Amino acid sequence: MKTKLTWIALLIAFFALENAASAQFTITIPKLPKIKKEKPRIDVETPTVTPTVTTSITSSDASPSSLPAGSADRGKPIQGAKITFSTTPGGGTSSTNFKSSDFIYGKLDLGNQTIYDAFGLKGLGTRDFYHIKYSIDITQDGKPWEHNWHNRGSIVLVTKDDANKTYLNFDIVPDPAKLTTIVCTLDDNIDYCKFPAGIYNQTRDVATASSTFPKDGTYYVDITLWLPGFDGWGKVVSGYENYPAVVGKFTYQFSMQDGQTLVANSKKASLTAENAKNTKDMLRAMPDWWGKGKTPPDAKLSPASLTPMIKGFIGQWNLTYLKHTFPSFTGPLWVIEKDDYNLPKYRMVVPYIYVLYKQPKDNSCQIGALYMRESYAGGGRYGEPYLGGIRDIQYIDCAAIK
Repeated sequence: MKTKLTWIALLIAFFALENAASAQFTITIPKLPKIKKEKPRIDVETPTVTPTVTTSITSSDASPSSLPAGSADRGKPIQGAKITFSTTPGGGTSSTNFKSSDFIYGKLDLGNQTIYDAFGLKGLGTRDFYHIKYSIDITQDGKPWEHNWHNRGSIVLVTKDDANKTYLNFDIVPDPAKLTTIVCTLDDNIDYCKFPAGIYNQTRDVATASSTFPKDGTYYVDITLWLPGFDGWGKVVSGYENYPAVVGKFTYQFSMQDGQTLVANSKKASLTAENAKNTKDMLRAMPDWWGKGKTPPDAKLSPASLTPMIKGFIGQWNLTYLKHTFPSFTGPLWVIEKDDYNLPKYRMVVPYIYVLYKQPKDNSCQIGALYMRESYAGGGRYGEPYLGGIRDIQYIDCAAIK
């Protein structure tokens, strides 16, 4: 028995030693090649400054130090076209350096091409008026975001007469009483063409102006006149590199002392543009429908009751009452407006009340529409009548009022 146990012990020891030996192994660590440390390659394009504003624009006094280099060829440059800048409308002594106290105007010269041909206005189809795009970028480093010119831009009104010219005079910072460039919010409805163009869009209020010109110093004004290109079928071509475009640049020395004047002139320019639109659309005679309708048979709408109400209502804007009328109408005089729960909110007189009044700001005469309502008071009753508006405003020649 003792001998058997001895042999078992020897066998256990043998296997233990063998397993221990087999558990030992050597790890060979590969020798890694040395990595040569190098500075990353950076391709730096050294900007160069040329004495011209752009490759397609020339200027009589552009100096090598006045304007930074930038993307001269935007879109499809119109061959032979150039933009010049001056302080005189219609093009005077050209310059590329201006102060914030200056009035500034631009002139696009297309050589022997008309605006219609150069910008491909035929692609816009038959219409009463045309347009081009006017993009302006103002920076402190002279490096505008290069996608600004085709991602945004004001719609500038181009009349049929202008379309047949080989040049275009346009405003940048015009005398607000003499502006000529009109911006539209829609490109197919001339009723929405009544806003000034250029830097005044960037100084329309103190918040916008202070964001555009945060401090005194030199700013770079980058202007692109362009329009999407069209193929032979009148379809817009893909790729903004195919858009006909002309570029112009100048430096702008801004002083905080001129900030409030720029804001004030921007507001004046807006008023001038709106007045020009109103004058163009002004009625030269009383409307055919004026006085044709009868006064509705309701004491609240009688001249004795309604006239004082109208005078009081429009008096809050210092407007002077001249006369009023109702248009012809059929059906019920009052209609009830209900909410989502089918409960009455108010009742309203069906026909508008058209008022002829005088605006003291510009001494103009205007026609506007008012409405009369009564708020629901509960229990089938309504409160006192009140007026609202004024809407559908139309200017009329004061001499035509009868």
